[in-house]
Amino acid sequence: MSEEPDVNKMAAEFVSQNIERFYSTGKDVLKGAADKVRLHLDRSYSDYLACITERHSKAKSFFIRNEPTNLYSFYVPIGISNNKTKISNVSISAISAVNPFTVITGSGGSGKSVLMRHLLLEAIVEKEKVPIFLELRELNQTPQSLLEFINETLHSNRFTLDDEYIEKALNAGHFALLFDGFDEVELSIRKDIRKQLFQLTKKYDKNIILVSSRPDNEFSGWSAFSVFDTDALTLKQAVELVEKLPFDSDLRTKFLNDLRGGLFKKHISFLSNPLLLSIMLLTYGESAEIPNKLSIFYSQAYETLFQRHDALKAGFQRERLTKLDIQDFARVFSALSIQTYDKRIFSMPRTEALEYLEQAKNITGIEFNSNNYLTDAEKAVCLLIEDGLLSTFSHRSFQEYFAARFINSSTPDIQQKLIRKYSANLDRDSIMQLLFEMNPNLVERTFIIPYIDELERIIGFKKKVGYIQYLRFLKAVISEFGISDYGVDTVHERALLKPSFISFYSFISGNCKYLFEPYSKSEKESIDVKNYVRKEGRGNYLSIKISKLKVKDEILHVLAVSAPFASKYELESALNIKKALVDKHKMLVQSLNDILGN
Repeated sequence: MSEEPDVNKMAAEFVSQNIERFYSTGKDVLKGAADKVRLHLDRSYSDYLACITERHSKAKSFFIRNEPTNLYSFYVPIGISNNKTKISNVSISAISAVNPFTVITGSGGSGKSVLMRHLLLEAIVEKEKVPIFLELRELNQTPQSLLEFINETLHSNRFTLDDEYIEKALNAGHFALLFDGFDEVELSIRKDIRKQLFQLTKKYDKNIILVSSRPDNEFSGWSAFSVFDTDALTLKQAVELVEKLPFDSDLRTKFLNDLRGGLFKKHISFLSNPLLLSIMLLTYGESAEIPNKLSIFYSQAYETLFQRHDALKAGFQRERLTKLDIQDFARVFSALSIQTYDKRIFSMPRTEALEYLEQAKNITGIEFNSNNYLTDAEKAVCLLIEDGLLSTFSHRSFQEYFAARFINSSTPDIQQKLIRKYSANLDRDSIMQLLFEMNPNLVERTFIIPYIDELERIIGFKKKVGYIQYLRFLKAVISEFGISDYGVDTVHERALLKPSFISFYSFISGNCKYLFEPYSKSEKESIDVKNYVRKEGRGNYLSIKISKLKVKDEILHVLAVSAPFASKYELESALNIKKALVDKHKMLVQSLNDILGN
C-alpha cells in the first residue's frame, strides 16, 4: 500500500469476505432476523474499519507536522529478525506464521510505532483478522483491564456491537491485537499488564497478539511469545527515506551523494536508525560532521530547530512569540520534559500542557507566557506536535534528552534522587545513557559506584570473590538458567538489584570499556557445559534453579565461567571497575586541590 487508501472500499471488501464468519459468531447474541443481523454486523464492522483506516493511515512526524499525512509518504518498510528467522516483508500473516504471539523490539527512533500502524493497515488488506491498535501508555492515566481497554478502543472507533458480542468474537479468534509501547507503561502497573497479556494468550488463543517495545531483558521470560528486533536501515532504505522527507532539495542532494559516497558506511550505527538519520539531515546544512555521542545529536537538532533555519524551507526563520533565548527556552522545555517523563506522559491535552508549563515557571524561576511558549514549542521550534486538542512530543527521544538535561543542571540532592529513581529504567530508555554522555563523573558517583556498593553488601564481599560470594551473587540476580549443548541461557532474572545486573553490566561495559581487562574462555572451560549436560543424562536441556544450588555443586563451577552476563568474570569486573572509579575520583579531587593550592 502506497497511495492514499480508499477507506470505505477497504472496509467494504474486508466485511464482504468475512460477513458469514461474523454472522456465525453473532447470531446467538444479536436479536432479529438473519438479514437484519447481517446488516447490523456489516454496518458496525464497516464503520469501525473505515474509522481506524482513516485514523491510522495518516500521521504527523518529526518532519511532517502541520497536517496528518499519508503514512506511506514517509514510511520505508523495515524488516524484523531474531536468531532463527528473518522477515523482510513484514505483515500480520508473515509474523503469525512464525508465532501468533510476538514481541517486536527496537531502540528509540527505529520505527516501531509506524511499523505497528503499517501492520494494522496490512491486516485490513489481508482481510483475515480485524486489527485493534492499542497504545498501552493510555493505561497510565486511566487504569483499566486490558479487556476493558479493548472494548473501549473498539467503541471509541465506531464499533457499535456490545461487549457480549466482543467476548464471543475474541473467543472465535476474529482479532489481531496490536499493543504498542509496552516500555511506556509505568513500572507500577507493568507487572499486572504483563500478567494480563499472558492471560489473553491462554483465554483467547485463536487471536493474534503483537506487542511493541524497546528492548527489555524480561522478554526472555515470555515463554509464549517470539521476540523479533527491528532491522537497521540498509543504505538503500536510508536513501529511500531521505528522498521521501520534505527538505531543501539542494541540501538533500548533497546529503544523498555523501551517504552513497561512504558516509553511511562510516557512521552506520547512527545513520541506520530512521530518527537519527532524519536528525542528521536536519543539521547537515550546518556541519557535515557526525558526532559520536547521541546527546550531541539532539543538542545540534535543538539548536537548528531553535535558531538556524526551518527544516522544510531553507533560510526561513519562524517568528517566536516568546522572547526567551536558546538556553532559557531549553531550561523551560527540560522542566516540561522531566514532569511528563516522570508520569510517563508522551501526549497530553493542551490544558494539561499549560499546567505543566505553569509549574515549569516555579521550577526554573523563568517568567514567560505559557500559551505563547506552547505555541512556539509547536509552531516555531517544533519540539511538540499539535494533534487536535493534544500536544505530543515530536519524538519520545527528545523528551528523554531534555529530561537528562534537567537532571544534569539540577542541584546535587535533586540529581541524586532523580538518578536513583530513573536508573531503574536503564534498559527501557536512554535517560542514563544521555546523562552519562553529558556528565560521566556525575553518573559514576551517583549511580555506578553506589550500585556496586550495594552489590558488595549483598554478597558479603571483602577482598576477593570466592564461590560463597559468587553463589550469593547468582541468587541475587538470577532465579533460573537453562543449560544445553549450546551453552547457558538466562531464563529468569531477579530484581534484588534495580536495575537488573545484566542491564547494569551492559551499561558499564559499553561506557567504561577502558577499565575492562581482556578475557577469553579456554577450550577446557567451554567444553565443561557440554560435559555437564551429558553427565547428567537428562536429554539435551537442563533447567537450573539457582535457589537450590550449594557451593560444592559442580554446576556452580560451570556457571562461573559460562553464565552470560553473570559469570564470575562479570562479577569481578564490576567490582574492579568500582575500585578504579573510586581511585579516579580521589585523583580528580586531589588534582583540583593542587590546582587551587589547597
